[in-house]
Amino acid sequence: MRPAETIASLASFEGRGAGTDAERRAARWLATQLSSSQRDVRLEPFWCRPNWALAHAWHSVLGLAGSLVAVSEPRVGGALVLVALLSLLADGATGISLGRRLTPERASQNVVLEGASGQRVHLIITANYDVGRTGLVYRDRLRSAATWLAGITGRVGPGWLGWLAVALVWLLVVAVLRVDGDKGTTIGVAQLPPTVGLVLALALLLEQGTARFGPGANDNASGVAAAVALAGALNVSPSRRLEVELVLQGAGDGGAIGLRHFLRARRETHRAPNTIVIGIAASGQGSPCWFHSDGTLLPLGYFKQLRRLADGVASDNPHLKARPQRGRGTSPALPARSRRLPAIAVGALDQQGLATRSHQAADTPEQVDAGSVDRVVEFGLLLVDAIDAYLINRPVLAPEREPGESSTPDEAPEGDRATPA
Repeated sequence: MRPAETIASLASFEGRGAGTDAERRAARWLATQLSSSQRDVRLEPFWCRPNWALAHAWHSVLGLAGSLVAVSEPRVGGALVLVALLSLLADGATGISLGRRLTPERASQNVVLEGASGQRVHLIITANYDVGRTGLVYRDRLRSAATWLAGITGRVGPGWLGWLAVALVWLLVVAVLRVDGDKGTTIGVAQLPPTVGLVLALALLLEQGTARFGPGANDNASGVAAAVALAGALNVSPSRRLEVELVLQGAGDGGAIGLRHFLRARRETHRAPNTIVIGIAASGQGSPCWFHSDGTLLPLGYFKQLRRLADGVASDNPHLKARPQRGRGTSPALPARSRRLPAIAVGALDQQGLATRSHQAADTPEQVDAGSVDRVVEFGLLLVDAIDAYLINRPVLAPEREPGESSTPDEAPEGDRATPA
């Protein structure tokens, strides 16, 4: 199918949030469409807890309780704040936390198109086909403010989850000072800013966790359309050194859970350095881009050599107007990079570095620019060609450690069961 048809068809599955019946129907439709490629197409189900907003709402509640209790019982209040902080950090680092366990468990599924070339190096092209909720946090003004703040803090600034952790650390320090005997107006004033911040965060997270699902034409039906088109082009003109696999992941808005499940299930065959991952983010509006870094807690840099290759593609093809981007969210490729795989994310963003109409009711197929999707596909094909050429005298992309890179692999936030009953 043409990208525009893929986008319109996916958007017709209204409310295809993670774990919903609409998401399952969309998965079956995608599998049917891909079956014409004469390659093995499978639906791979898994259990997950995708409501990240409610998970962190629990952390905010626990932090607020600790702040209030610390006024009279600083040791107890400090302990509550510490539990909230540790649980939040665990969720950001591993996807498993007390807050996450208190959210509903759902069944989702990946749509997997297996490779057929038998090459030694796997190239996984991935995008999520589910949609997120249309909460207030995704209004243009709030998103622009977050982008402005990220620009001020530079490449080392945390994501939104990192700022929530800062508020909890602040309250923990205040509780420790109260234990040491500090009282009065000064310590009360010092406790006020992070407490107000947690109140606002709780309100926004509760609203986000219960909001309606959006149409998701740009974010991320356009990414799916670009991923399918890219895989289709590589099927017609196969890479000489790469075995191409397409993974359309479910529960992507919950933290790219689908790709985490896929990689964990294949940990013996898909690992560094014989696996490369290209994640396709929203691609329906704006100029092509590739991500230098991403992450809601602390920014994690994507694979250095892939970034260099993307930079070379952009320099050699100025008509694409492709540019680098430093993100503070969760792109479809981030779980692969967290597992230290060579990975990079591409997509299309506006001049502010935002995915247009992401998580908004106005994210409809009529607003998608087909030319933008085509440019992302072209950039992706050129990037794959560059990877192919780079591997002429190298069997694999060698793993590397970059300055400031986390050494803790990111684990999936789903439950202990592997597949739903």
